[in-house]
Amino acid sequence: MTLCPDTVSQPYDTYHCRYVAIQCQTQHNTQFFSDCCHPLAAGESASALPAQCQMPSGVTCSNGEPVSNASPASSAPVAAPAPTTTSTTEAVSTTAPSTGSSDSSLNYGGYATYFYQEGNPGACGTVHSDSDFICAMDQSRYGNSGNTSPLCGQQVQITNQINGNTVVVTIADDCPTCQNSNSIDLSVAAFQALDDLSVGDLPITWKFLN
Repeated sequence: MTLCPDTVSQPYDTYHCRYVAIQCQTQHNTQFFSDCCHPLAAGESASALPAQCQMPSGVTCSNGEPVSNASPASSAPVAAPAPTTTSTTEAVSTTAPSTGSSDSSLNYGGYATYFYQEGNPGACGTVHSDSDFICAMDQSRYGNSGNTSPLCGQQVQITNQINGNTVVVTIADDCPTCQNSNSIDLSVAAFQALDDLSVGDLPITWKFLN
């Protein structure tokens, strides 16, 4: 899944890697976040960003995640903590498709991002437009991206924790690069219902509706 080249100049994996490497997830509502944590606009170069926005020395990207050249295993602490802290929520939520027991339970600690459809069918097998209100769930929830998940077609209500805006979307894809199991990748229209695309990434709460 990549961000649209006519609005940004970098693939989503590249943006996500830099986002995690400079720890944007801990900098919401700060000047640092405003300066450093948005996707690059078309024609904008990462080298032109302030020094504090640059990738740390010795860190490269692999599949959208930062990897230290000095210690390849160092990428694990970056990616692993968030899913671990939400493991209890995952155990409850994964039963939702069959039991519905967690439909009314809010999920916390995730972030919303957005992606462009580009005419590609999602993991659920249907081609959608950018104006459709759909989402991609973290792969740990979705399951095998080569199969249609029981989550496909379910509706999710998402709330922007910063401004309170809410949107209802239908699950149509999986997200292998989401920050953690409670993060969700949204279609353009769905993200715009929560905030402007320039925000790039925002904290959310969400729940299953069916």
